[in-house]
Amino acid sequence: MTRNHKTVSSLQSQLRSDIIESIQNDVADVAIKTVQEHVNQSVYQAYIPKGEYAYDRTFELLNSVTVGNVKMGNKFVYFDIFMDTEKIGSYVKEGNAEWNQHASVEGMDVSEYIPLWTEEGTDGSLWDREGAHYMEQSWIELDSGKLAHEFANRLRQKGWNVVRD
Repeated sequence: MTRNHKTVSSLQSQLRSDIIESIQNDVADVAIKTVQEHVNQSVYQAYIPKGEYAYDRTFELLNSVTVGNVKMGNKFVYFDIFMDTEKIGSYVKEGNAEWNQHASVEGMDVSEYIPLWTEEGTDGSLWDREGAHYMEQSWIELDSGKLAHEFANRLRQKGWNVVRD
C-alpha cells in the first residue's frame, strides 16, 4: 500500500519498487502460466506417445518457461518470457531398448534446440512435425491486454490509482 511521501523522489522510488515487485511476483506468474497452458495444449495434449515408439515424457519443456531480464526506464517496463534451455536435460539411454531423450540417435545433446524445434517444427529429421506455435499463441493472448490488466490490478492492490483507456 502506498503511503504519504514528503518528496517526489520518495514517491518515484515507491512506484518503481511496486512496479518491479508486481512484475517479478504477479505478472510473471500470469505470463508463465499462460505459456505453460499453451505448451500443454499444443504440445503435450496434441500428441500422446503410444505403441512401439512410445517414450516417457520429462515435461522439461513445460517447466522451462521463465521470466527474466526485467528492465525499467522512465517510460517503459521490459521483461523477457523465454524457454530456459538450462532446464532441459539430455538423456542418453544405454542399449536399443529405449529412445534417447533430447539427444540424437548418436547421443549428441540437442536439448537446447527442443523449444525451437517444438515451436517452429522440423523437416528432414526422423520425426518431422509441424510447429506447435505455443509461444506465438501465448504472445497473442498476453498482448491482447491480459498482462496490462493483471499489472494494473496488482498496482491497484498496492494503493495506486491506475487508470486504463
